[in-house]
Amino acid sequence: MPAVYMREAQQSDCTVIEQIINQGRAFLKAQGLNQWQGTYPNKDTISDDIARQQGYVLLLDNSVVGYAAVIEGQDPIYDAIENGEWLNSTTNYAAIHRFVISNRYHGQKLAQRLMSCIFTYFIALNCRDFRIDTHPNNVPMQAVITGNGFHLKGHVYINDGQSRELRWAYQIVI
Repeated sequence: MPAVYMREAQQSDCTVIEQIINQGRAFLKAQGLNQWQGTYPNKDTISDDIARQQGYVLLLDNSVVGYAAVIEGQDPIYDAIENGEWLNSTTNYAAIHRFVISNRYHGQKLAQRLMSCIFTYFIALNCRDFRIDTHPNNVPMQAVITGNGFHLKGHVYINDGQSRELRWAYQIVI
């Protein structure tokens, strides 16, 4: 079995991460979703994640096959939740954004592996509260989210630089 692991993303990973995000963008478009159909996320977003030490890559035999940004602490996107509530009012949580796996590896359970790596890494840092959001019609991502133990907690809105968009918000406390 090939080695699968996560590490902090490096600036040298930007090009491949951007390619994987563009694959994700095309995948979402094929589903008829407007998620990621503008200029967000882009190379500047990724570079900023990496500079802030918030970008993580999933590797399969030393090749980058997935990416996620994980923001520790209060994330303004999650300040206002509608049609529900968070399990707690703590600001000590990890918010997972820009979660994507290369199209080449869809169906191989690598999204679950990346999520497990995120949980393991941040639990070791004493963070046990995780939040994530996705488009209401992004059924594949919802399956990844709920398949990893998250529960729907309500709705949030994101501003992707072009418009204000509704997202379903999920949480797990481990």
